[in-house]
Amino acid sequence: MSDKRYRIYLCGGPNCTPKGRDILLRALEDALWTYQLDAVVDVRVSGCQDRCDFAPNMTVWPGPYHYSQLTPDAVRQIVQEHLQGGQPVAIWLSNEAERR
Repeated sequence: MSDKRYRIYLCGGPNCTPKGRDILLRALEDALWTYQLDAVVDVRVSGCQDRCDFAPNMTVWPGPYHYSQLTPDAVRQIVQEHLQGGQPVAIWLSNEAERR
């Protein structure tokens, strides 16, 4: 995964994009900069992640941790708690198995 600590795939599929992908990308980049994580996190816009009913979606590696139904505030919380603090944010995880 290169020299980055995390890799994030923000869904750019046909359901996630109109549900706020651009706003989420901006919130993600701003939060990474705020917490000085921009040098250790690789952000990519992906194709469809097959969780369209729960759009918008994001996957964090290592993991994978699948986050769904995201808002800009949710993205900021994920950056602070998961990427900076090392604790995945259960409320935004997309399935029960990941919440354990």
